[in-house]
Amino acid sequence: MEKDFMQWHNLKTKLQHKKSQFTFNGGEIWLCVFGLNLGHEEDGKGDIFLRPIVILRKINSDTFFAVPLTSKEKNGNYYYPFDFKDKKSVAILTQVRLLDRKRLWRKKGTMTPTQFFAMVKMFKELFP
Repeated sequence: MEKDFMQWHNLKTKLQHKKSQFTFNGGEIWLCVFGLNLGHEEDGKGDIFLRPIVILRKINSDTFFAVPLTSKEKNGNYYYPFDFKDKKSVAILTQVRLLDRKRLWRKKGTMTPTQFFAMVKMFKELFP
């Protein structure tokens, strides 16, 4: 299936001029305009390329490291499975990205502290 990179480019151009007032912190789960990406990189879905993410670390008031989430079952050292609002989620630890808050769409909730610290620990073990 061919990807429509022009649709993503047009949306990205609009996002660049967006004024975001969102505040965010580590452990929060957001729907994010993740985009249309290359090869095996995770993509967003739908007309505005949304994907759930968990904020791994806040860098400043505008940027953060994010880990994309999936509802597909994945096993192995690169995935952190957890329950969120009675549904299975999996953090894809190898796909961490630096993002701007202009991409944030809507906050979905927050991981429990136990889940968040376990995910961070797993990430640090993968990438010491």
